[in-house]
Amino acid sequence: MTTNADQPDDETTKHDAASATPMPAPAADAGSDDAETLVIPTAADDADAADTLVIPAAEEPTTSTASTPSTAAPTTAAAPPAAPAEPWLAEPAYTIPARPVPSGRPSVRWGGIVWGTLMILLALAMLVIVSSPARVAGVTVWLATLTPGAALAVWIAALGLVIVVSALLGAISAAQRNRRRRAT
Repeated sequence: MTTNADQPDDETTKHDAASATPMPAPAADAGSDDAETLVIPTAADDADAADTLVIPAAEEPTTSTASTPSTAAPTTAAAPPAAPAEPWLAEPAYTIPARPVPSGRPSVRWGGIVWGTLMILLALAMLVIVSSPARVAGVTVWLATLTPGAALAVWIAALGLVIVVSALLGAISAAQRNRRRRAT
């Protein structure tokens, strides 16, 4: 029995050859009408046996002629324009207006600064609590002993803090808008 690089040489590699993905055969030259052939090795008892998959060559569009043999010229089917292979390289069908150049310094985004600071403070408080088992136990006992009224008061206080911070940031934003209007 003869083997080549494409065929398994013993029983252990026959399984590997059966699970391999099919590889296309070398392409025939572009002008021929021959079909391309794919050879798929299988795990058959005979190492020389292989299935052959035949893929027909692509057909070229045909031209149609008028049904009457009069003076009508042959017509070809109009194909839609092909999309570019890389659409990001094609010329856009729309134009984007140029953005105006800002006149002056950019405004400070106080919302991001304030909310970021509050998140940092909350994270630091959580780190301080979980860094010691005694503090974790103390917070656990405090949460377990809260009465429904006390729990509601804590939630109202947290909601009030969010409302106060939002109102403060709204006032800062309105002041910045008014200052920009007066500057122009």
